[in-house]
Amino acid sequence: MIRPLLLTLSVALGAVVAGADADERPDVAAGRLIAQRTCAGCHAIDMGQSPLPEAPPFALLYTRYPRQGGLDALLAGGMLPPDRPQEEGRGLGHWRMSTIALDPDQVINLKAYLRSLEPVGAR
Repeated sequence: MIRPLLLTLSVALGAVVAGADADERPDVAAGRLIAQRTCAGCHAIDMGQSPLPEAPPFALLYTRYPRQGGLDALLAGGMLPPDRPQEEGRGLGHWRMSTIALDPDQVINLKAYLRSLEPVGAR
């Protein structure tokens, strides 16, 4: 009696743990965690309503990429600190969004996650 119950519970638990993210690449999973920690307070980090209504959901962020520079330009224009000092009198980053310091691997992972949300034709 207990064995079938334990087997059923272990199969169910395995299904929950595996979930939809079982095939997610490690860099995408790491980027998702960065987004959850640093961005989810204002942005929906997937599809859905953002906590801050004017903050775009990450699933639609690709629609805001500048023609020149794409995702890199978007991130450099607000979220990530600039590579060189700003001109005098020019503000740093986006006026409503604080910049965050990420190491190069974290930036790569966050970009991988954001790109994983883009429709195939937008990549």
